[in-house]
Amino acid sequence: MDINTRYIIDTIFTWLITGLSIIGYILTIHRLKEKWIMWIILATGWAFLGIENTLLAAGVILSETVTGALGISSYILVMASLLLLFLKFIKLHNKTNAANRVKDTLIRQ
Repeated sequence: MDINTRYIIDTIFTWLITGLSIIGYILTIHRLKEKWIMWIILATGWAFLGIENTLLAAGVILSETVTGALGISSYILVMASLLLLFLKFIKLHNKTNAANRVKDTLIRQ
């Protein structure tokens, strides 16, 4: 596979994931009536990687410093969004358990 073809495929994939993250944010607002910042952080992380791949696919010569900075920034943002997602799930789980305990207490009385 040609190196330019790889960059084009990576570019399409990263911008697709960026778009899906933004759609996830919009759907979460409409369906749950909550703003999950995790979606925006995830979209930003993938966008950084998309910018890098777009520039490389266009034939722009990037220094190793720029490539490394974009890659590391993307990785940190994606990992931060996953951490926020896990924390949100733990919070939702604890809220559900508390509601079930209250319901059980009311049923016992």
